[in-house]
Amino acid sequence: MKNNLKRFKPFGPFEIKFENMPGGKRITKDHLQTFWTTMKPNKIGPTKGVYVFGMKVTRTLLPCYIGKTKNSFEKECFTIRNINIYNEEIIRYERNYKPFIFFLVYQQEKKQKISDKVIRELETYLINLAVERNPDLANTRGIEDEDRFEIVDIGGSEKGRGAPTREGKFFKEMMGLNLSAS
Repeated sequence: MKNNLKRFKPFGPFEIKFENMPGGKRITKDHLQTFWTTMKPNKIGPTKGVYVFGMKVTRTLLPCYIGKTKNSFEKECFTIRNINIYNEEIIRYERNYKPFIFFLVYQQEKKQKISDKVIRELETYLINLAVERNPDLANTRGIEDEDRFEIVDIGGSEKGRGAPTREGKFFKEMMGLNLSAS
């Protein structure tokens, strides 16, 4: 089964420049003209995967929108539609939040192609994770309407504080959830 797994590599976060304008902060097309050429791993643009637009203030990271690519990040992350969504999120969070974008880039092995179905499944999975962190997520496609669940004592409360219990540590290790040092 492991041979069939499609690998995605995280890149980011990358700060998105904005301008203070009447009515609030805004991302403009001008801010994005040089985004792909000035960011460090500039090879991301022509690739495929899933991206997360979010807001950051001090230690708080808030996912606001999850998107997928059919063609490439370069063609799809900063469409006029998406910029409008991002700007709505910037206005919603008036504090000193700073916008960022984060990429999960498909890692092609040999001549292995990726189907849009796999990318769509990853997007849906991330949307369901993100809505737990931000119930006001901008996109809700694929959110399960059924009762939600929370696994407690594995390290961190809703606010991200707290130490995991012995059982919580075991569960995280067993399930491969060691995403943070605890």
